[in-house]
Amino acid sequence: MDDAARYDAPSMNAPSPVTGLRRHPYRILFPLGWLMAWVGLAPWLLFAWGANMPYPRDLHVMTMIQGVLTTFAVGFLFTMLPRRLDSPAPTSWQMALAVLVPPLHAILTWNHQIAAAHAVWAVLAGVMLLFTASRIYGSNANRRGPIAFAWVPLAWAFGLAGAILLAIATAQKPGEVGLIVLSTESIQMAWLFLTQAMFLCLVIGVGGLFLPLVCHKTSSVDADQVPNAKRQQRWHMLAALVILFSFALQAMHWTSYGLSLRTVAIALRAAVAAAVLCAAGGILKPPSIEGTQRKLIWAAAWCIPLGLALTAAIPSRPQIGLHVFFISGVGLITLGVALHVGLSHSTGQDLVFKPVWQVQLFGALIAVALGLRIVAEIDLVHRFDWLGAAAVAMLLALLPWGQLVLTRLVPLIGKP
Repeated sequence: MDDAARYDAPSMNAPSPVTGLRRHPYRILFPLGWLMAWVGLAPWLLFAWGANMPYPRDLHVMTMIQGVLTTFAVGFLFTMLPRRLDSPAPTSWQMALAVLVPPLHAILTWNHQIAAAHAVWAVLAGVMLLFTASRIYGSNANRRGPIAFAWVPLAWAFGLAGAILLAIATAQKPGEVGLIVLSTESIQMAWLFLTQAMFLCLVIGVGGLFLPLVCHKTSSVDADQVPNAKRQQRWHMLAALVILFSFALQAMHWTSYGLSLRTVAIALRAAVAAAVLCAAGGILKPPSIEGTQRKLIWAAAWCIPLGLALTAAIPSRPQIGLHVFFISGVGLITLGVALHVGLSHSTGQDLVFKPVWQVQLFGALIAVALGLRIVAEIDLVHRFDWLGAAAVAMLLALLPWGQLVLTRLVPLIGKP
């Protein structure tokens, strides 16, 4: 079995009293995330084909962030943290919540019950915050993870704060004065927390373990075994504060001497993301091990700071950089990691070391989807047609991914 499948945890192969989906949450949550992706991309197809519906931007974004990416992230963390940290597996009710919240959130969102959708998702985010923090920060684990793990609970804290604020904001009718009055800047920052901060921090936190392991078979070192751990922890804390400051600065939309501080904030965030991913994730060196998915994961990690840098560099067309960040960055690394884990934990263990045509096709279609989405920001006359075509390319990319992963994981759902 590949080292990445073991998450660098020597206790993974030891006997465990936990079996089934509590021990292997990815078996059901990865297929669920795949199904939710179809739900999240469908609005653009319907809108492009002339369906009588409102502009689906928020519907698409909420479903992809809170329904798709969240499901994959929960599946990975529920699987990886107990094994890597020798800590308790998720409980049955936590697993049930992880499975039920994404489709319930999608139903509420499609029915325009936005406040309820944010509130329901906030429950899952709160559970994930407690689950990760109790194992990474607290005493609910027999091992300490790498220093970068500290970003994982922070990610869920960002998401939880954003969802709660947005639930409050959308629950109030226009002109209505509620118990809590949120400024425009607060609502903007809540949206940035939910859509950008959460997964930026998750990529950094998980990347500190997974990127070196997958790309170079370099094992991570527990925080309590690092000679200069205190200094490294201070650097990570400073980086997190800078990222928090950058979101606050962006939300305020200040302008000084003709240079938008919003642009400065995004450029600052890009620089910090690149620095931390290089230091903790080792992305300066390309993968030294064969396997198509390794190259995709490595390239996706670079698209995180690249997308942010393009957003700062082209302020008149921010969606170009943001979709480099989301499609070829966060989206590709999420699906790439899930692909690697799904193959490593099933009958596809030999494929993680080979060039696989399905993975190549998947990566090529993701690139096509990104290209079409960028064209949509340039050719505004035919924008909706390009958006529909980009959605088609993304859905087509899910097919080879599903053929590799779902055919191997779904039969294992009922197994110990």
